[in-house]
Amino acid sequence: MLRPAVLLITRLLPESEKLADMGIRIAITVVFAFLVQRLLFLGISRMEKIMIRAGHGLTPAEARAHTLGLILRRLVTTVVIVGAIFQSLGVLGWNLAPLLAGAGIVGVALGFGAQTLVRDVIAGLFILAENQFSVGDVIEFEGKPAAVEELSLRCTTLRNFNGYVHFIPNGELKSVTNRSRGWTRLAVDAPVATDQSLERALDVCRRVVDAMNADPAWKQRLLDPVELWGVESLTGPEAQIRMVVRARPGADAPDAARELRLRVHRALSEAGIRGALSREIAITPLASGVAA
Repeated sequence: MLRPAVLLITRLLPESEKLADMGIRIAITVVFAFLVQRLLFLGISRMEKIMIRAGHGLTPAEARAHTLGLILRRLVTTVVIVGAIFQSLGVLGWNLAPLLAGAGIVGVALGFGAQTLVRDVIAGLFILAENQFSVGDVIEFEGKPAAVEELSLRCTTLRNFNGYVHFIPNGELKSVTNRSRGWTRLAVDAPVATDQSLERALDVCRRVVDAMNADPAWKQRLLDPVELWGVESLTGPEAQIRMVVRARPGADAPDAARELRLRVHRALSEAGIRGALSREIAITPLASGVAA
């Protein structure tokens, strides 16, 4: 009963010499594809180094170089694999013309139904070309901050404070705030009751600011000395005395603001200056942008 099946397989398969020749040619195709991929990867690595060097080794330049390198490596791998598969099918004797024609028809049909995908890919190209954000940046989308974990031509992967992972199509990222570029500035507002001496409260805050600016541990973490702006508002039962810190993106500015809040609260308490009981000293984001 097995003999007819063996005869059928023997007729379907080419002769042993031809089969060996096909195997050798396919093996050469695979090796050639692997070498092409490695060479292109080497070129991409060189490109990354050039971009980092051009950006003077700064973190944004490094993040952008690694992001572009990741996308280019994926693109190269896809193109090389598809090319190797088509070449192997040609070695096996397949007529690729009808296959390519069919693929073209399917591509046109998919194109009409994949307008959203095309929109996402185009948006991804603009994000990369304009360097709007890179992997590792903290961005704000729809009022919620999250870290960029992965960036592709189609979508961006974000992880928020709670550790939740969000996959956002690039076409949906119409308005994004990047918190990781240049510098960050925070305002520390100290409420003081209006029946207290504001001149004395300002003098206490000034001494705190001067002491913090003289502290070597904070000097190296801040871009500018802590500034005392003065009385920011005077409404109802309290006045707001504002101080400002400016630092590189990251934990430096929030840490400095927390330390300043602690020192001001302690100093005002020791001086017997009463604040508004209904409110605490607040940290308010002022602005963030690219340093001149």
